[in-house]
Amino acid sequence: MVAFIVENPARYVKLDFFEYTFFESQIGIISLASRNKKIIALDIYSKNLYEVKKHLSTLYPEGVESNQSFKTVKLLLDRYLKGRKVDFDVDFDISEESPFTQKVLRELKKIPYGEVRSYLSIGKQVGHIMGARAVGQAVKRNPIPIIIPCHRVIRNDGSLGGFSLGIEIKKRLLAFEGVLQRNNKTGLVLT
Repeated sequence: MVAFIVENPARYVKLDFFEYTFFESQIGIISLASRNKKIIALDIYSKNLYEVKKHLSTLYPEGVESNQSFKTVKLLLDRYLKGRKVDFDVDFDISEESPFTQKVLRELKKIPYGEVRSYLSIGKQVGHIMGARAVGQAVKRNPIPIIIPCHRVIRNDGSLGGFSLGIEIKKRLLAFEGVLQRNNKTGLVLT
């Protein structure tokens, strides 16, 4: 569906088309949003379904709730959360982010399943040799976690660092990928 506003018969302005969905998962209620059929957001909530729906309709007042449009992404997320290796080869749009953040997020997309990289190594890859802090700030702005795997970025010393959705979810995602394993004495450790 494409909408047009006619201001001048010789000129058309294309309006963005927003869709969203949400569903329960083992890590919380996952919401997805798209603009013009490209994923623009993924969030995880601990709220109830009604509160999530209300929140999404506030964020995207012109948006349409749609399960069908997100069928493939939901299937991939379901497989991923069951510990299966998944390639999230889906269209996404990060054009609202700064050029540096876009560059960092595109680099994160290259991190293979089951592997991690340090903030410092990502900085070097994007041309900021000592840019670990700048990379950390860009990673924090990732609007599409899991699909753009910011959970695979850790500190140079091997500690986990932060995660916009909470450190416990980061630990669970890394455990799904086999990057973390349980240690009875110290908890989770990198493999």
